[in-house]
Amino acid sequence: MSDKDREKAEENPARSDEDAATRRDGDDEGAAEAAPARPPRGAPVKDADDESGDDAAQRVAEALDVAEGDEAPAPDAVSDEAVEAAPNRAARRRDEATARRRKKKATGEELPRDKNARAKELLARRREQAAGRRPVQLLPGEMVEDALSRMTSGAGRWVKQNFHVLQWGALAALVAVGGVLFYVSRTDKKDAVSSSALAGAVAADRGRVLAEDSRTDEEKELDVTRTFKTADERSDTALAAYNKVIDEHGGTGAAMLAKLGQAGVLLDKKDYAHAIEAYSAVVSSPLAGADPDVKGRAIEGIGFAKEGKGDLDGALASFKELEGIDVKGFKELAQYHQARIHLAKGETDKAKELLKSAHEKLQAPSPEGRSFQFLEAVVEEMLRKIDPTAAPPRAAFGGPKGQTMTPEEIEQLIRRARENAEKKGGDAPH
Repeated sequence: MSDKDREKAEENPARSDEDAATRRDGDDEGAAEAAPARPPRGAPVKDADDESGDDAAQRVAEALDVAEGDEAPAPDAVSDEAVEAAPNRAARRRDEATARRRKKKATGEELPRDKNARAKELLARRREQAAGRRPVQLLPGEMVEDALSRMTSGAGRWVKQNFHVLQWGALAALVAVGGVLFYVSRTDKKDAVSSSALAGAVAADRGRVLAEDSRTDEEKELDVTRTFKTADERSDTALAAYNKVIDEHGGTGAAMLAKLGQAGVLLDKKDYAHAIEAYSAVVSSPLAGADPDVKGRAIEGIGFAKEGKGDLDGALASFKELEGIDVKGFKELAQYHQARIHLAKGETDKAKELLKSAHEKLQAPSPEGRSFQFLEAVVEEMLRKIDPTAAPPRAAFGGPKGQTMTPEEIEQLIRRARENAEKKGGDAPH
């Protein structure tokens, strides 16, 4: 065996012995200090009596890697400088064990040795660290106060963060409110002006015709009804007033009611074509859709205009349409007008049937009482004219001993009813 092989053979057992010693010394908890190195096998062992105290101290110092002239490092220097890597695994394990012991001492609480209990304890500690504090059981009142304080604090922070947005939003709201108030005031003012103009037109349309006004000043003060010398003068004045409302306040409810009054004046002037045109405009207006009474008056006016033109079939169709208006009294009024048309066409039986139906409905008791006494009277008179046995004699309005009305008086009452129905639109809300 060569010299090199002999040297390697001697080094291998030494290394194996050193590794075994290192493994024995470096357990999980780590030894605080390492035992001094064992002298090589075969080396002469000195007797303890032959050694002096200085030699023993020297060997211990060499085993601890402390030179004679070296001094222990200051604690500040050790904490400030990074610890160099351990020269072998045993030293590293000692350092790790020392670090674990220091960490346990720093926590102040030992973890349970049981694996499950230790995991639960670590989880609880992490939750407490994440929450920043241990949970505290609060009373219901304290919980409410805490919630309110949190809400108040959050609202305050939000207001501070969004103050500029809130400022501009408040300004926009003020501008919007101001615009709405301005629009409402302008609209109210416009409605007041249009209503005043419409009232003047209606007053002219309802004026009296007096060739000579012989009333005293006191009577004129008590009765402010306008007077006209002729019916044409009254019609012309009312028509001009209605046209002014339509031109100056178009699109308003007052203008549409003025259109209804204009159609009535045209009907009185026997201008049937323009009357039908005006009534048709009212029927197709939004006001007629919202107010069935206005729609019914307009349909009735169309029937009158067609009747005036001689179109009895057209008038009959309009009065049948009037029967469909869902307002109390319109159905009976429509049946009365249909009976008149059938009577004019010589269809007495149909007229009698319609009049009897209307008469029964008008005489039926109701919580409101008999609201259409005038219509009931003219229906009875026409029914008695067709068949005297169909209705009992009715006393005149003057008393039980008075005479019944003549056909001329009936026609006059019908005309008055028609005028009142047409002019009622002027008093409708707008």
